Amino acid sequence: MFKEKCIYVVIILFLMVCGLVWFAYDCKEKTNNLVEEVEYYDSLHRYNKIYYSKAFSALKKENKQLYDSLKQYKDKIDFILEFTHESSHNTGVVTTKPVIKDSVVHDTVPLIVPQIARTYEYKGEQTDTFQYKLNVNSYTEPLWYSLDVKVKNKFTIVNKEVDGTNHLIIDPHGNGTVDDVTVFHKDKKKTVWDRISVGPSVTAGYDVINKQWGIMTGVSVTFNLK
Repeated sequence: MFKEKCIYVVIILFLMVCGLVWFAYDCKEKTNNLVEEVEYYDSLHRYNKIYYSKAFSALKKENKQLYDSLKQYKDKIDFILEFTHESSHNTGVVTTKPVIKDSVVHDTVPLIVPQIARTYEYKGEQTDTFQYKLNVNSYTEPLWYSLDVKVKNKFTIVNKEVDGTNHLIIDPHGNGTVDDVTVFHKDKKKTVWDRISVGPSVTAGYDVINKQWGIMTGVSVTFNLK
């Protein structure tokens, strides 16, 4: 009779431990969901974002166009980053003499009325990647103009991940700003069965059934909360 009661006690204790483990795991998941994603610029003008690893399906809500373009590869993708970078460059007023590319014969007859210099402004058609405004100060309207531009940008991108929490840093090296960031890191979260491990164990303790101290060998079941 006593042995049967002891068995019931052991079973009850085992179920209580399982319940506490499940409760702790559930609280951990809910706590993670309460913390919102955070974006900020640090003192070095680097873009920072704290975010969580997620399933690929979560990308659809954040950036549907990007999701639709990559969903066929979702099983092969671990990390995605998309952002826009904007920088402004102003030469100021340039008064140095230009290099003569070609020449024409000018009328040498003196003008009675002095000419007045005017500033002519040209705006290029805005695109997703480039926009410019050119001001030319001249006595006569320029017949044409051309603009050759070369822009070099350098970015350092670092993503640090600890237990499903990611810290993204985009460093444009002081050149411009980073906006419209969409970032995805594949959730490699373990399932309940992945967290359970079974193995041999040796335990010293008191045997409540046989009422004596001793060393017991057997099989142990552990649950990893991380």
